[in-house]
Amino acid sequence: MVKNEIKYQTRAISAVPHLGNAGCTWFKDALTSPAGRKKLIDSMEGILHGTQQKLEKVQIALQSEQKAHEALKGQYAAAVSEQRHYNSILEAFQVECARNERIRMQTSQEHLTS
Repeated sequence: MVKNEIKYQTRAISAVPHLGNAGCTWFKDALTSPAGRKKLIDSMEGILHGTQQKLEKVQIALQSEQKAHEALKGQYAAAVSEQRHYNSILEAFQVECARNERIRMQTSQEHLTS
């Protein structure tokens, strides 16, 4: 288990670009003694702990943003529904205006012919 963990950590450290060759040398030196390995593992655990804390903060922020998003979706749906309602009222009004215009034209023509 420890060997696999060290192999994994070796790959993880060597994958970090900013460490370069100096980082690899430091890392290899750290693995040559039990105290060095312990210090390295403690350091990696610290990094892991910090990363987990950051992840938790980001997840909390994400949840907050998702709640805000859902609230806005609800407001948007209500606004779209209201707009459709007003559009149907406007359409009915336009139909009535056209009907009234036809009636006015008919009565106007009847008065001219009488």
